[in-house]
Amino acid sequence: MPLPRLRRRLLGVYLEFRVVPLLAWPYTAVTLGTAIAADDRGLVVGWAYLLAMAVALLLQGLVAHGVNEIVDWRSGTDKDPAARVLSGGSKVIASGLLSVRELAWLAAGAALAGAALGLVAAATRGWVLVLFGLGGLAAAVFYTLPPVRGAYRPFAGEALTFVSMWGCVAGAYVVQAGRLAGPAALAGVGYASSCVAMLMMHHYLDSGPDARAFPPKRTSVVRFGQKVHRYAIAWASVAVACFAVLAVWDNPGYIVGALGLGLVLLVHVAVDPDDPPETVTRAELWIILLGMAAGLGTAAALAPELSWALLPPVLLVPLELRISERAHQRLFAERAASPPHEAARSSRSPA
Repeated sequence: MPLPRLRRRLLGVYLEFRVVPLLAWPYTAVTLGTAIAADDRGLVVGWAYLLAMAVALLLQGLVAHGVNEIVDWRSGTDKDPAARVLSGGSKVIASGLLSVRELAWLAAGAALAGAALGLVAAATRGWVLVLFGLGGLAAAVFYTLPPVRGAYRPFAGEALTFVSMWGCVAGAYVVQAGRLAGPAALAGVGYASSCVAMLMMHHYLDSGPDARAFPPKRTSVVRFGQKVHRYAIAWASVAVACFAVLAVWDNPGYIVGALGLGLVLLVHVAVDPDDPPETVTRAELWIILLGMAAGLGTAAALAPELSWALLPPVLLVPLELRISERAHQRLFAERAASPPHEAARSSRSPA
């Protein structure tokens, strides 16, 4: 039975946020930066934390995801019936929950709301935050749109991901402390590196549909094939190294992050990009969960008053997976019944 129109749109907006990647990226990054500031200053400015979180979630959840969804739909990569659960976009257009026009208005509204909240943060906590806001907005838009079109070019997508996630950690620290300190900058490098490695894992199952898109989505996975496995491992290794250095240099609490990201590194080493889709999907889910545990566990170790931040992922991740599965049940069934594309098994180009 079709959902009523309003309910369908609300479900589409919820799914477009893509709660799991939001928890793994901006939510964890902003919480980590806030905890580092609390460790330095001895307190958390609650409203400033919520303000930074709102800006990060709007830019990542609706601006970046919305723009990327529209372009990937039009290029054909998100229409491809290749078996994908965590990747392949939010699928809200494919499932008829939101139209391209509605998604465009949603992304534009989120950009305006994020800019307004960013100006409030800058006016109250320091105008240097304008730079962080502009950087976050630019990364969200140009990850997909010309002239940069980072998601469609090797290395460019990783660079924009790194900048945006580093900005979430460092910007959250600046919102709290009014300046940037070395530990926050290095922790930002570590967590952003972990997110880039996660992005490579995310693109493994997208390689066939991305290569068949028009224009082709030439991610690093498509361009370099198996070699990108070592590339992802290198990014994950940088993340472990940064947190290990911080544990020795600044606070033993960072050992939580070093251990958690060490487990993430082991998963990266163990998985092969050409493994069966269910194996890669399971590995990606482990990397997401362990990455969140590493970042949020470090935040709790540095600032015990933020220990509650571990609870939302525990509650929301299984709920999100269940809601998404039910919302796209018909779509998944149709795609499973479709004959496999002749190039679906592997479209990775040789280096």
